[in-house]
Amino acid sequence: MNGNKAVKEFMLVIALGFAAYIPLVCVCYLIARRLSLPVFLGAVWGSAVMLLYYFLFARATAKAASDEPEAAKKRIHASYSQRMLMIVVLIGAGVFFSTDFAPVKIFEWLPIVISMLIPRISIAVWQIVNKKKETGNGSEKESDE
Repeated sequence: MNGNKAVKEFMLVIALGFAAYIPLVCVCYLIARRLSLPVFLGAVWGSAVMLLYYFLFARATAKAASDEPEAAKKRIHASYSQRMLMIVVLIGAGVFFSTDFAPVKIFEWLPIVISMLIPRISIAVWQIVNKKKETGNGSEKESDE
């Protein structure tokens, strides 16, 4: 699988996770009678930050795959440092703008923080589905023979 195709497939999985996450958060807050614009904006902000984080991760990994081992290691390490700085600044800004210290409360902090878990959950579900597909395809091949 070439680099661009792998990045697109990886990002599709994460984007689908967030496509399910944002409405789910809104429904949960609606049931709790706490739904507000800051809840929605917090879910969108957290999702956008994490999509950017994982896009940069996938792109750096795809580029590093064509490098020599030492150069690949340096590229991945530099990318990790940049992504960590980015996530601290952007998630931190989102959480700040959910407090009373901010000039205006734009976000709800909980959906921002929870959004950091969604890519891992999406990837785990994707791996389970792929494993079941492979197992299903393997059993079909055995029954045909």
